[in-house]
Amino acid sequence: MASAIGSTEMCALTRPASRRFYVHVGSLGFLVAVQPTFFGEVAHALALSGASRALDQAVEDWEMFSQSGMDIALPKAAGMLHESAAEALQTAFQCIVQLIPPRFGATELLLGSHEKISAWCYEDGYLTFATDESAAAIMYAEAGSLRQLRSEIRRSPDFDPALEMISGQSLFLFDQREGTGPGTALFYKKHSARLLRGFRRTDLPTAFDNSQLAHELEDYISSSAETFEGNSLIEFCLRRASLMVTTLLRDVPASHVE
Repeated sequence: MASAIGSTEMCALTRPASRRFYVHVGSLGFLVAVQPTFFGEVAHALALSGASRALDQAVEDWEMFSQSGMDIALPKAAGMLHESAAEALQTAFQCIVQLIPPRFGATELLLGSHEKISAWCYEDGYLTFATDESAAAIMYAEAGSLRQLRSEIRRSPDFDPALEMISGQSLFLFDQREGTGPGTALFYKKHSARLLRGFRRTDLPTAFDNSQLAHELEDYISSSAETFEGNSLIEFCLRRASLMVTTLLRDVPASHVE
């Protein structure tokens, strides 16, 4: 899928340079139901992000609990896998259009052409992302329920200008002919509704095929590498990757029935 870089981002100038955006997994579920061919790209990006978080955790465990047992190549591998995941997320998100609340007549790209993904996590049904290290520090330090945070933002839209919380049917695949900006939301919503009527759950896989990711992980991690508990590190990363994709599949709506 080609990136939407170069599209007109009419409202992106109002975004803070350092920001966080939290996407309810159900919103991505609706997106891939409308555009099943986009599932592979989104799933691969999420799988890489899950594997990267797992490898980061493994490195942290070794650093915390062992003085000499960690493979010295693991921290470098974690950095390389993080970069790969960040690039995959960036490519996918620059193809996604979002509604701009509260001005629902306008749209913009979920991730601007000048932005990158620095960090990510999953909590309380939301995939959370930060565009730089400063935003990441805030994201990881946040405590409490994200549902409560969403309610607070709904009551006070200016509560945190550097944070967007995205839910519902508000994400669409970028259309080069339509672009983004004021007045484009109606096109995306109508187009999405029309495509959703033709969706069948069989258009998507029932489970994540991790064979491709397994080969990719072997480029970063030795097959003999272990977690601190002594389990296969590659298998640990693959389980986290599969969990991310399974979560997405679980939130895909059922087949449309007339």
